[in-house]
Amino acid sequence: MKGASHALAGTAIGLGTAVYYNLEPAATGLVMLLGSTAALAPDLDTNGRLSNRISLHRKWLWYTLSAIGVLIGIYSLISLSGLFKAGGIIAAVTLIIAPRFLIKQRFMVMLTGLAIIGIGWFYTEYWLIYFGLFTILSSFLPHRGLTHSALGLLVFTYIAHTLEIRLDIQGITAVCFFAYLSHLILDMKALPFNKKGVKWFLPFFSKEF
Repeated sequence: MKGASHALAGTAIGLGTAVYYNLEPAATGLVMLLGSTAALAPDLDTNGRLSNRISLHRKWLWYTLSAIGVLIGIYSLISLSGLFKAGGIIAAVTLIIAPRFLIKQRFMVMLTGLAIIGIGWFYTEYWLIYFGLFTILSSFLPHRGLTHSALGLLVFTYIAHTLEIRLDIQGITAVCFFAYLSHLILDMKALPFNKKGVKWFLPFFSKEF
């Protein structure tokens, strides 16, 4: 199923949760946003839709390293000599060429997760640290792997529960649980528009449903 459909389902679950808990307008908006995010969270894995959206785009890192390489190359040609010049030119060429072959989107998702952990550590927000760890681990997983399983659902729900305790807003755990669950249900191959299914019981069983 397309990401927009998952996000719409999560938003609807968020609205229903807000009505059920009779939340204030600001809390309602937050819960709807969390519902949309949780409904897309299983796609943080490799080649998942959400991982491609939230991660820093690798092209920007390519351009940055290439620019640094050009500057090093110019400096080496103008100011250095002998082995230092040769080393500088080699380093410059490496920075210009190598990133395009070595830096993949998985690396960028991992880098994004590290940035999230850094922000969480700076502000002492444990839920953010946990989400950063979830993002990093997801970057190493194949699509429709552990993030598309009951274990992934439980881990993400725990992160949501940590956030609910931090903000003291009822419904955060519930909306994240049901929105994440909706993604797994809508990805099941029992539905006619899905060619592949969900391996609910990974890492214990790999049968698709």
